[in-house]
Amino acid sequence: MTFAFRLPGLVAAVPVLLISCFASAAPDASSPEDAAVLPAPHVIRAKQPPHPEFPPCAPVTEASVDLPRPGNPVQAFALPQLDFCAEWNPEFTANGHHCCGKLGGTTRRNRRLQCAVHRRFSNYCAEMTPEQARYTDAAKAGKLGDILELIQRQAWLRGDQSFCSVNNGFLAWGRRLIPSTLNRIIVRREDRCTDFGTDPMIGMLEWLGRQLAKEFPAPAFAGTKLVVGDISAPRGGCLSGRGGRRGHLSHTTGQDVDTAFLIAKEGKESPLGFHRQFDIQPNWWFLKKLFRNPYACVKVVFLDKRIIRKLAKAVGRDPEWLRLARFIRHMPGHKHHFHIRVGDAPGEPGCAQNPELELEDYNDEQDLIDSATTEASGTEQL
Repeated sequence: MTFAFRLPGLVAAVPVLLISCFASAAPDASSPEDAAVLPAPHVIRAKQPPHPEFPPCAPVTEASVDLPRPGNPVQAFALPQLDFCAEWNPEFTANGHHCCGKLGGTTRRNRRLQCAVHRRFSNYCAEMTPEQARYTDAAKAGKLGDILELIQRQAWLRGDQSFCSVNNGFLAWGRRLIPSTLNRIIVRREDRCTDFGTDPMIGMLEWLGRQLAKEFPAPAFAGTKLVVGDISAPRGGCLSGRGGRRGHLSHTTGQDVDTAFLIAKEGKESPLGFHRQFDIQPNWWFLKKLFRNPYACVKVVFLDKRIIRKLAKAVGRDPEWLRLARFIRHMPGHKHHFHIRVGDAPGEPGCAQNPELELEDYNDEQDLIDSATTEASGTEQL
């Protein structure tokens, strides 16, 4: 949560972390599944005064409040300890042994930013912790039971998972998205290991996939899938694109995900990549379900303005459009996928007092590469 102090002639934003967004309890490994995938608890909170070195765990625009009045001072705050950041932030050394790096700007020039040399990988599987690797193997083998029930038991037991901002942050205890017959999910580049997110993010995607399977049942719509692109690396941080350039300007904290537009046609298979075919009915259904999901509040969905106009023309009289339109915003380069950003917990659309402030930098290099590859392969035409 960010507190914006408004003084005469000066506006100073001081990012701080509250003691707890949620109750932080020790993990309850009461079941064998929980014991198999929960790491030992870490003490990551300490009562310290606010310090500008540590941006907040949630996106910096999560909230904005006035300067505390006399007699009502801001009290204790929780800051991530340096040893915790050294363990979880893969860019800790590159950041000069600070928990968080410098925030990027919002200009086209950012598309030339590069990841640190030691982060320029074709995949990030080597950054998985032993617990994440065991979880992946056990979940794929079907040994953990219902994944959604598991997430419900474990969510928020370890406190915050996303730290710093969505543009320069990291992810602790990231959970992997596991495709299954229940969720009808396809992960586009599973071999890159960029399908890790916070518990609210993974719970939301798992739930959406199951809702899709109910709305478009087999066998007629067995080919209708939820195609998921990048979320984050196992511990977050910069994702590398072509030539070491940043693959995304965000996607560092497990709170951003790219998904393909839905194609729901009887007897047709969904394309395995992103595409530009935007059918109103299935995608408006998807957006409404997205904003109503019970796992993560949706801060914003980025789309190209032409698609937003097409959607508004078709569903503009729907009361839901009047409520949700402010959270569906134009951003260049999003002609062939949804870019979804979530908050730290369930809640109303926007997740914040000032959702209009939630902005995105210019679209990332990896999206441009994906777009060119998709068009060259002809997958945008069904």
